[in-house]
Amino acid sequence: MSERLRKIGQEKAHIFQKNFDTVYDFWKNKAENEHNYFGELKLKKEKGKVIIFILLKDLDDDTQIEPENWCDDTDFPDFEF
Repeated sequence: MSERLRKIGQEKAHIFQKNFDTVYDFWKNKAENEHNYFGELKLKKEKGKVIIFILLKDLDDDTQIEPENWCDDTDFPDFEF
């Protein structure tokens, strides 16, 4: 399987070097709370900046819901199918 990444931000490299844990936690919380992404952070240093990516869950895994199970009659009791 391939990794799917999404860029969520960037930070200056010297800030990461001084306060790595604080900055990492900030971006992890921002990904979870603001963007609703729950995954591992990947960092890439490039031209004096650190680009922050979030590793997204691959859609081809075994936990994907099949189309016939997307909803059933009990999900919307007031709606007629």
